[in-house]
Amino acid sequence: MEFLLLGSLAVRRTGTSLELGGPRQRAVLTMLLLHANEAVSVAQLTEAVWDSPPVSPESNLRTYVAGLRKVLGDRLKTRAGHGYQLVVEPGELDLDSFDQLVREGENALSDGDTETAADLFGQALARWHGIPTAELNAGPLLRAEFTRIQERRLTAVERFAKASLELGRFDDVIDRLRRETALHPLREEFWAQLMLALDRSGRRSEALEAYATARKHMIEQVGVEPGSRLRRLQQVVLESRVPSPAALNAHRQLPMDIAEFTGRESELRRLCEPGPQTTVVISAIEGMAGVGKTKLAVRAAHRLVQRYPDVQLWADLHGFDADELPADPSAVLESFLRLLGVPGGQIPESLEERAALYRDRLTDKRALVLLDNAAGEDQVRPLLPGGSTCMVLITSRRTLLRLDGAKSVFLDVFTPGEALALLSRIAGEDRVRADHAAAERIAELCGHLPIAVALAAKRLARRPQWTLRDLVDRLERGGGLGTRGVFDLSYQALPENQRRLFRLLGLHPGEDLTADSAAALAGLTAYEASDLLETLLDEHLLQQHTPGRYSLHDLLRTYAVEQVMAAEPPPARALARRRVLDWYVHTSWHSAQQLNPQRRLEIAPADPAVHPRTFADRDAALLWCDTERANLVAAIRDAAQHELPEQSWSLAQCLWDFFNLRKHWADWIDTHGVALAAARSVGDRSAEGRMLITLGIALREVRRHDESIECNQQALAIFRATGDKSRQVPTLNNLGIVHMVQGRPEDALACYEQCAEIARELGDLHTEAVTLNNIALLHADAGRFDVALSRYLRALEIRKDIKDPYSEAILLNNIGEVYRGLLDFPEAVSYVERALETFRAIGDLYGQAESLDNLGLALDGLGDRRGAEKCWLESVTLFEELGEPRADEVRSRL
Repeated sequence: MEFLLLGSLAVRRTGTSLELGGPRQRAVLTMLLLHANEAVSVAQLTEAVWDSPPVSPESNLRTYVAGLRKVLGDRLKTRAGHGYQLVVEPGELDLDSFDQLVREGENALSDGDTETAADLFGQALARWHGIPTAELNAGPLLRAEFTRIQERRLTAVERFAKASLELGRFDDVIDRLRRETALHPLREEFWAQLMLALDRSGRRSEALEAYATARKHMIEQVGVEPGSRLRRLQQVVLESRVPSPAALNAHRQLPMDIAEFTGRESELRRLCEPGPQTTVVISAIEGMAGVGKTKLAVRAAHRLVQRYPDVQLWADLHGFDADELPADPSAVLESFLRLLGVPGGQIPESLEERAALYRDRLTDKRALVLLDNAAGEDQVRPLLPGGSTCMVLITSRRTLLRLDGAKSVFLDVFTPGEALALLSRIAGEDRVRADHAAAERIAELCGHLPIAVALAAKRLARRPQWTLRDLVDRLERGGGLGTRGVFDLSYQALPENQRRLFRLLGLHPGEDLTADSAAALAGLTAYEASDLLETLLDEHLLQQHTPGRYSLHDLLRTYAVEQVMAAEPPPARALARRRVLDWYVHTSWHSAQQLNPQRRLEIAPADPAVHPRTFADRDAALLWCDTERANLVAAIRDAAQHELPEQSWSLAQCLWDFFNLRKHWADWIDTHGVALAAARSVGDRSAEGRMLITLGIALREVRRHDESIECNQQALAIFRATGDKSRQVPTLNNLGIVHMVQGRPEDALACYEQCAEIARELGDLHTEAVTLNNIALLHADAGRFDVALSRYLRALEIRKDIKDPYSEAILLNNIGEVYRGLLDFPEAVSYVERALETFRAIGDLYGQAESLDNLGLALDGLGDRRGAEKCWLESVTLFEELGEPRADEVRSRL
């Protein structure tokens, strides 16, 4: 038999379609096919067939099953006490064939076989012939199943498009994505891929038109602007540049505007009025906690975007956060510079140099900078642009008297009229008008504080049976004015499961949270946590600056901490904290496996209630790390502070590759210093040694060479004392690198030789190849090209058994350099071309630029000046795109 679900439902026997009965009987068959070879209960079938089932659905179902048995025979079986089961043989169901092809495509992508992957995804999608069983009048369970299947198809389309784009098959992608964006206009990834395909095929105007269409759908259907990825792509297309990691950095960072913003019209007019034309415009919004400074600043910023369209930057400076130190201006500048396209390796160390580079990057840019929750003038001053084309909005609880040229806007509590306007907007104008005196009393009991008025209004909106007088009575019984009474009222009115999650959020590390991390904290599923978080958001107990991410106002965070300390015993608090830290550790472990599959990371098992995220590819892992960076750093500190040292050092080691890749030197050094202290506090020598190794690497990268050597020597002493030869290998290798950087080649060579000897003894092929590469580099630098070549070729021979294309590409490029040194230019060209091909396959732009320069030198040695110049031009373009100063060196060859 042949069972077809991916389109109109059909069953064929020897090519002949069988009669399947009416819509409900077909719905039963669909549900059985979706769970082929499994028992489907009567309850499941009932929910799949009816929105409002009849009094005795079992009788109707027996009738439908009897009708299907006439067609399917003994394939349809009754399982006593379990329901019904449809037997389907392998290869008979088109949905199974689709899933198998998608799995094979994913495996091909993982193996780097993009062409096979694209073909497999294309075959899988060819199985679809319309929306599954569109003719059915399905019940809620079956509709949910259809949504799940459709999501699998959409994911396959994205994978197909990604692979086809890499292969340059733009026409196939464009045709398919035009259809998909018409069917799914709110799926931003489809629009992004369509824009890329159009731009790369030379159809720039159509790419911009696609963005305009996507934006129109977003605004008309959900009332929001497109996400940062689409906005960045639009900017890339406008500037006629090839998209790259550097070009696609997000520098339009404003939080979402607040739909329920009310009042403050005079303050808004003052903030938005034009400032002086000769200097940067600075406006400081000052006032007490909860008065609405951030909401006013965000609303003003969104109004000002048209005046400052080039760049919008935002940072929370945590000036008054009880759980976090004020943000370091140097760290904020690092973040801003990255967003402005400066590669991490080119960001200066000192605060003064970072501030100078930041001002330079904003020269002649119409830029808006929003600095929220500033502690004082010294924190803000380095973050100020220097040009008259820029504007800065600052919020603070303090008056910033020493900030030259700043225009202060003091924000007091609401006037009675503004408080009533907000109450009307949320709770309903008719209710407020019906009892004006009670409404005024509510505003008075809230102290006219905006956050308290909004919470009280939300209580009314969620309880239409209440009168305003009912709310007044409850607030007066709460015994007090201002936020405390309203917080208590809102909190106590929640069901216990919502109260529990709210107070546990007081234990969450970092600035914000997601449904996944909240689920770990509370021991829930992500679905359950998401539902509760959305309810807390509706109750105004949470904020949401970006979709899917939630945060607590600092007043509410303090309140949540008080509640969790009062309501949860110490063991329960400790368990919740351990769960959320385990979630961060294990999710980071999964990200590390994508960022560096060769890395061997040892972590303890997680709590069974923890369900870490996994990642389909390297890009997804990197995006998660970028998004969660502040929380990850906070989690390492939180673990160390609350006697969970293993979580502290485990998380630190899982983030090593991320910090290295993004060049987050300060985070790397700070967190590994914390984790090192945590390991020492419990006498864990192995963990201490591991932290010393990675800390030593970071110190080497920032040229603190003596400290780096000290760390590596301490680590080596530990591993020799414990007899851990596998850890001696990376320690010796890192020590050799520092010696080499310091210009002590003999010391470096001694370390490398010891390292290679131990690696051979342990059968560690990867490390032996890496070390041989380093030994060869030393010999090549000394002009001993024959010796270097023998080491390189041995390393290449070893690499045949190791899947590590990045390391292999570096090795091939190095071999090409040695052949140039030996004046064997044909061999040099051969090896460098292989390196370039590999770098292109893995998308490493720096490696491409470096090998193109090397290839140009080899071709020039052959007398092919035209070919050499072509390589150098492409190398210069890539180096410039990455912001690398080596572009000037290569340009000098032209």
